[in-house]
Amino acid sequence: MTAWTVMLRGIRYRAGRSFVVFLLAVTATTAAVLAPAYSRAAQQSVLTDGLSTASTDATGLTVGAKGTADSAAFMDLAEIRLAMNAALDKDRLLDERLDRPVAAIDTEVTYGGASARLAFRQDVCAQLDLDGACPDNPGEVAVSRRTAAAHELKPGDQIAVHLGPEGAGRDKTFKITGLYAPKDANAAYWGRTAYFSAGADGDGERADALFSLTEDDLRAEPSATLSTRLEYPLRADRVRLDDVAGLRESLQTLGDRMRGHELDVTTTLPAVLHDIDTDQSAIARTAPVIAVPLLLLCWFVLFLLVASLTEERAPEIALAKLRGYPSGRAARFGLGEVVLLTAAAVPVGLAAGLGLVQLAASALLAPGVGAEVRWQVFAAAGVAFAAGIVAAVLAARQTLSRPVLGLLRRVPERGGWRAGVTEGVVVAAAGASLVAAVGDRTSPLALLAPPLLALVLGIAAARLLGLWSAARLRIARRRGRIVPLLSAAQLSRRPGGQRLVVVVTVAVALLSFAATAWDVAARARSDAAQDAIGARQVYTVNAAHPDALAAAVAKADPSGHSMAVVRASQRFDNSPIELLGVQADRLAGVAVWRGHSREQVGAVAARLHPVAADPLRLGKDLGAEVTVDALPAKPALRLAAIVANPGQPPRTVTLGALAKGTHNYHAALTGCTAECRLIGLAVGRAAGGSDPFAVTVAVRGLTTDGGPLSPGFDLAGRWQARHAAIGGATVAVRAGAALGIDVSGSDPADAVVEHVDTPDALPAVLAGGAPTDDAGAASFSLPGFSEQPQPFTVAARTDSLPRAGRRAVMFDLDYATRMAERTASLADNGSLRYEVWAGDGAPADLGARLGSLGIQVLRTESIDGYTDQLGRRAPALGLWLYLLAGGAAILLALGVVLLTAYVGVRARLYELAALRVAGVRAGQLRRALFREYRALLGLPLVVGLAAGIVGALVMLPGVPLVTVGEPAGSFSYEPSLGALPIALALTVLGLLLTVVVVLRLLGRATPLRLKDGAQ
Repeated sequence: MTAWTVMLRGIRYRAGRSFVVFLLAVTATTAAVLAPAYSRAAQQSVLTDGLSTASTDATGLTVGAKGTADSAAFMDLAEIRLAMNAALDKDRLLDERLDRPVAAIDTEVTYGGASARLAFRQDVCAQLDLDGACPDNPGEVAVSRRTAAAHELKPGDQIAVHLGPEGAGRDKTFKITGLYAPKDANAAYWGRTAYFSAGADGDGERADALFSLTEDDLRAEPSATLSTRLEYPLRADRVRLDDVAGLRESLQTLGDRMRGHELDVTTTLPAVLHDIDTDQSAIARTAPVIAVPLLLLCWFVLFLLVASLTEERAPEIALAKLRGYPSGRAARFGLGEVVLLTAAAVPVGLAAGLGLVQLAASALLAPGVGAEVRWQVFAAAGVAFAAGIVAAVLAARQTLSRPVLGLLRRVPERGGWRAGVTEGVVVAAAGASLVAAVGDRTSPLALLAPPLLALVLGIAAARLLGLWSAARLRIARRRGRIVPLLSAAQLSRRPGGQRLVVVVTVAVALLSFAATAWDVAARARSDAAQDAIGARQVYTVNAAHPDALAAAVAKADPSGHSMAVVRASQRFDNSPIELLGVQADRLAGVAVWRGHSREQVGAVAARLHPVAADPLRLGKDLGAEVTVDALPAKPALRLAAIVANPGQPPRTVTLGALAKGTHNYHAALTGCTAECRLIGLAVGRAAGGSDPFAVTVAVRGLTTDGGPLSPGFDLAGRWQARHAAIGGATVAVRAGAALGIDVSGSDPADAVVEHVDTPDALPAVLAGGAPTDDAGAASFSLPGFSEQPQPFTVAARTDSLPRAGRRAVMFDLDYATRMAERTASLADNGSLRYEVWAGDGAPADLGARLGSLGIQVLRTESIDGYTDQLGRRAPALGLWLYLLAGGAAILLALGVVLLTAYVGVRARLYELAALRVAGVRAGQLRRALFREYRALLGLPLVVGLAAGIVGALVMLPGVPLVTVGEPAGSFSYEPSLGALPIALALTVLGLLLTVVVVLRLLGRATPLRLKDGAQ
């Protein structure tokens, strides 16, 4: 009979035990494979998700030029395409990851007093809803329906367009072939070019783009500035981890090649990849740290497995030695079955690990990401097998080296000094990890603190269980209680039981730590998403100016469930401060402000918008009835009005030269829209000079478009003198039936009296200290939406503002705009960022409505979407691996429980059968077994659960839970139906089922077992 036959027959003879050994070996291999396979898939998921969620213009590539006829901007698109194709033919990596390009040319033109783009865009008619024909022929254009209605145009009309700069260039006449509306103004096809931006801007009227499908029509004027380009979208689904380094190099090479053709390559893809690298690096660091405790547990389980099996076969090994087997052959005889089962488990564990990663990828990771079969996976399986062999040799060494008489002993040997040394090493390692955690909780050694502490507690629990069992045994012996006596005797004399306590304690601690961390992180991600987004949905948009955005939002959502938001950034003490202008009357129904109820937000909003006078809206003209009792001989004086169109800088309009007596002054307001407002009145010299003068003016009334205004002359404080520079004129204002204005001085500048339609200081909610020397100050000055400092008063303080963070100022958008427009134009303020926040009741098609009103939506974000996105970043993906590792640890623990039952089961059944014959009832034996396993599993369950939860609460404040590099800091844990209770319930259920299996196994202890002394 060969050695193989002996091993196979032994495996078959001990089928139940062999199956448990096989499952444990499979679990160990699966755990080893899990870390590299999952880490690779998670890194790929971060890459795919990062590229997919980034905007198309951020990941895409643009090749082209901008300039006049002496530049490459006048090159045919076919030539640019030919040059690009030649470059991409030499770089298949980049070529295969770029989608078909969209060719585009555009230039600024004017017609009918409006400015617009004359644009060529490839296949544009497929993206337009056309009334009429597509402008396929030279001299043809398509005009938007909105522009056609404003300028009374229709298909078939001629339209004269001026190409080139003002005062130069040429006029070209086009035939209108059709009227269009974009099917989706926010589609990725349009890129970042604002084709549909009709409305008023800082320079006058702006019209939607005119589309032509003839390139030469745009090149008709050499002095015109053209932007000619090919826009290549990135195929994000084709970019793999191994491609990233090559892509960076390819983009650099492509830029060098295109510069030879005087073409520029523009892309922000390297910056996007750099941001993604941060999460990928975190996963690469986290996965091994998470895998180490699990792998050590696997190794320890294999060590226990082989030690127990070898101990069980000690009599057989003794017989082999008595029959003359040399030591080496006896060792092979003792280890053969275990080695064979471990080797057979490698391919199964490899497949199970890859299958588990594939399942996790399908449920958790980005679409298209799966498990990859790479050499690292096979290496991990090989390491697991080698570790199993080493564990087998070390575990069996003590048994195999014993003499024959020692092998035939039935009394378990006591632990020696080696066990004490091992426990001392574990305690020292746990102490080192605690010291590391005090200094830096994110260090790899610090992250090992929870499992090492669990191991220390498991060893302590095992020792305490042994002492407690010995004490209980003495008490039960004195009292003659059978059930406690039997359970305590087994617990006190079985060394395998104490090892079982250690394994279960560590496994439960790993799972409870992971589940607690996951629940805390899930809550932290939800809170972070609410703070980062600020509303159920947020649209980042392009707008001409704040008033244009507010008007569009009012039309798009008359119900008031969305609001316009304008943001800016300022700096104080070298730290950024975020400015947030909101529509206060809509804030309570839209904003998601964590820690604030809707009523509380409404109360804050009321403070931001105290009662103030309505703006004085003007029509096409302005009239003033003014009385002047006395005029100086010189200089000649005039009366003027300061008016502002939304988005445009304020301008001074002369009403007329002041004359003695009561007169009506009048001026036409060219270019004033329905939203034009009167900012103030000015008294000054009709010509230059610095001669001193003094005059008193009484303004009795103001009219516009034939109707009176309500200027509130009789209200104190409604009109105020504008603060003049040092040495300026002295201006006094007197309220009454007529507004009295006293001016004296020699300042050549106008003396201005402003209509006060805002609070003196802008009420604000402040997050962080006040941006002044006194952080607790109740007022401060800061440039708001203009370059001039504006006064603010602190209406409320808070820890954090939605979508703005912990260093921010929130105020009313309407008042802030009115203040800024007294001195500046907001249409040409490139530092302003425009957003639309949508609440629960906002229209589902709000983005499309905004697009139809000329507000281009650049990006759409939501709390749910951002939460999902955070769930696919490095911290969350690392915690998923921790959960998988914790689950694998529990499976190992359950396997060890079964193994301890199967190892020596024949001898145990023999003992139980003998007790039955001796008169011990079957019920008493079952209760004794249940007591035994209740202590063996209940104690480590409680200790492990406490160790995991406490370890999590201690470690998590210093560990990034939401984004890399940002520790959680303070957090709250609220018990709910999350990962921890589910993990605990499944663990308890698994342990109970295992105990049931053990009880059924030991239920076969019948008196027939004593026949012929069979054990």
